[in-house]
Amino acid sequence: MQWPGVARLGQPRSVVGQTPASTVTDRIPAPSPPDVNARETMLSLMRALTEGIRIDSLMADQLSEISDRARLCGEAEMADGLLDVTRQHRVAVLEGQGRLAALEAQYEALFPDA
Repeated sequence: MQWPGVARLGQPRSVVGQTPASTVTDRIPAPSPPDVNARETMLSLMRALTEGIRIDSLMADQLSEISDRARLCGEAEMADGLLDVTRQHRVAVLEGQGRLAALEAQYEALFPDA
């Protein structure tokens, strides 16, 4: 016995309430131009990244100098620990520069007139 409304094996089924994908994508609005708020947010983020890069670079330079002084005073273990922290700051600088470059490229794509 076949239940009413149930498709047999091999027959296409139709689900009540579903819309074909092409109909749904036809209703998706075109992307709107980025607004002023997005521009200001991106500029603010770029400024924050730039400041973070500057601070990490200064920290790395200062920690490197302190490490050198510690080594001259015979504190090799402390100097090595400081160099590890120095490397972390140098890596943070490189990561920040990469993020900033990606954000700048995205900004230029969104706001070519800037």
